[in-house]
Amino acid sequence: MKSFRRFAVENKFSKLATAPGGIRAMHAVQRAEENIEQSRDAYLVVLDEKIDCIAALGASVEAEQAAIYRTANEVFAEAGAYGLKELSAVAHNLCSLTTDDRPAPTQAMVAVHVDAMRALRRPELAGSPEARAAVLAGLKDLTRRAAAR
Repeated sequence: MKSFRRFAVENKFSKLATAPGGIRAMHAVQRAEENIEQSRDAYLVVLDEKIDCIAALGASVEAEQAAIYRTANEVFAEAGAYGLKELSAVAHNLCSLTTDDRPAPTQAMVAVHVDAMRALRRPELAGSPEARAAVLAGLKDLTRRAAAR
């Protein structure tokens, strides 16, 4: 019978949380949320630039499909972190539309996603929750139909 050794992985957060003057998980999360809120305005400027970048890349979608995917993926992740769930969902849908294993979407498909992202960047101005949900459902249907072609 072979013997084995166990190794314990150092948990740095556990050490900080239990050390005198450490921080509780609840306070760490609260501080992280405050930091996100403090950077929100600067992020929204960057978000607008990324959406504009996707719009520009959409003019030559076949050549720029990978770049559209990468930028939409960034919007997907970052919008989710800032609580822009519907915008994140549109970006995720655009990622699905531009994956390498699918034919390139049309310029119009990219453009409609860009228009939706621009509208949903300010959810309080983007209409009722029902209207926004209908837009998301329409984009998902567009992606399903594009996958079938």
